[in-house]
Amino acid sequence: MTLVDTGTVGTTELLITLVAVALALLITFYIYRDADSRGSSHELAWGLGAFFGGPVVWILYYVVRDEVGRSESK
Repeated sequence: MTLVDTGTVGTTELLITLVAVALALLITFYIYRDADSRGSSHELAWGLGAFFGGPVVWILYYVVRDEVGRSESK
């Protein structure tokens, strides 16, 4: 019996997609909270950009996050 016969074609792809979306949501939440804790008035924009922009915005935020605002947890 093969995967095609059991009807489980796409299970691996679905699992990979769910893990990728979960990772994107976790990183988005982290960026949103970090921008908020730094006093940024654009934390929602950073969060939405992080989710829809993916790794490009993640790297951009990491580079410019010191300019986003002061960190209150020093």
